[in-house]
Amino acid sequence: MLMKLKYFLLICLSFGVTMGQFWKLNTPSERDLFIMEVRSTMSAGICYKQVEAKVNDPEVRMRTVSFCCPGYKRNRLVRHAVKCDPICTNDCNNGICVAPDYCECYPGYKRENARCIPFY
Repeated sequence: MLMKLKYFLLICLSFGVTMGQFWKLNTPSERDLFIMEVRSTMSAGICYKQVEAKVNDPEVRMRTVSFCCPGYKRNRLVRHAVKCDPICTNDCNNGICVAPDYCECYPGYKRENARCIPFY
């Protein structure tokens, strides 16, 4: 009985140490906040079309299919849904590609000749 009580106290004390811990998250930087805001307003770049579905039923059934619009490419890292990313032919250094061939510059940078350059 005494041995069971020791194990019970040991288990209770072990679990009690970790239960009251809190984690402080890092405060997002100005750039992180900018990226989140820009991405929240970006177009999804997803287009839809109606196609005939193959069914055994004699009447023709139409089905809606989603695909990436022109100027967008499918993001293969997202497997459970269609996610389309815009394509920028020029490099989007110091910015985010938000639409086909359009970069939104990070804070502290300005758009000049389709590139993001620092303010001077």
